[in-house]
Amino acid sequence: MNASEQQQQPLSNEELEILENFLISDSTPEDCLFSIEMVDGYMTALVVGPEVIPTDRWISSIWDQENNELPSFASEAEAKSIRDLLLRHMNTIKRQFDEDPDEFFPLFEQYGYADEDEKRLAVENWALGFTVGMELAHTAWKPFLEDEESAQFVMPMFLLAKITDDFDDLTEEDLDNMTLLMPGFVTRIYDYWKEA
Repeated sequence: MNASEQQQQPLSNEELEILENFLISDSTPEDCLFSIEMVDGYMTALVVGPEVIPTDRWISSIWDQENNELPSFASEAEAKSIRDLLLRHMNTIKRQFDEDPDEFFPLFEQYGYADEDEKRLAVENWALGFTVGMELAHTAWKPFLEDEESAQFVMPMFLLAKITDDFDDLTEEDLDNMTLLMPGFVTRIYDYWKEA
């Protein structure tokens, strides 16, 4: 397998674990996106959103959105390995939307969790990551957010990420319904920008 083909390979469960362990390690800045679900949501927002964000910019924003802090990599080899894992996961999400957007599932739908609380936290992290990804192209998202009909497609992300005051009013059934709606809404967002 050549380097180009390797870049298109989805991450194995072991590689996802390596990446997550790095995200939560002391090597990363304090404001790093700290879970694999959060990074998955973040990358998804970049893929389905209104503009292409340069690679170096979206990778640096994983580590720190405000101060441009970078991880303390143990070696150049580790830095390259982590970057390659991030690029491959981004490529996997892009390919899903290029080839079959209707079959998109967030990473939290592909994992098994120990209990319902752990799953809820994974969903919250994914939704929060998505909103962070939106912030990278904040100005470009404005028309979408200002249109009442299209804006409803990001409401589950805002609510499940607990960045609106309405979260406390949601029942367990509301949370379940929003979690189920989210993949389809992400596809609708993708279609919106593709047709724009």
